[in-house]
Amino acid sequence: MEDMFRIGVVSSAHGIKGAVKVFPTTQEPGRFSRLEQVIYKAPGKEDSVGERWTIQSASPFQNMVLIQVKELTDRNQAEAVKGGTLWIPREEALPLEENEYYIADVVGSLVMTEEGETLGIIDDVLMTGSNEVFAVKTSDGQEILIPSIKDCVIAMDLTKKIVTVHLLEGLR
Repeated sequence: MEDMFRIGVVSSAHGIKGAVKVFPTTQEPGRFSRLEQVIYKAPGKEDSVGERWTIQSASPFQNMVLIQVKELTDRNQAEAVKGGTLWIPREEALPLEENEYYIADVVGSLVMTEEGETLGIIDDVLMTGSNEVFAVKTSDGQEILIPSIKDCVIAMDLTKKIVTVHLLEGLR
């Protein structure tokens, strides 16, 4: 699954011709209009191979993206895929700019303080609008939220999956 990136979650059906509303989980929702295909995975089946969908059209709609795919031709079919996820192969991901990272590469990283204390593992990356926030699961099951900003994140070695942080006052 590391060679696949989740780019959206099917929110609901739209209209009567099989279109779906997708909540984008990518920082670039406009990417949908440049894609020819996506992989659909049913809810709870994220580890499956999934099924390939051919995109006929994609357009922004409020904070969502409306997508029409060849494989869905009526509202009933569109309703049946609600809650599923959309994926693309890593090689189709948008190129990274300097100091950017793919969220999939950060999740699962060990988080350590600059003093060498192990805090836990990044369980999720939350999008807040102004910056991402690393949700770090500690060994005792607690969660620490660390903003992905220069003042907090000192170093990221994603090949070793280690993130070094400076804990600002009140983060623990």
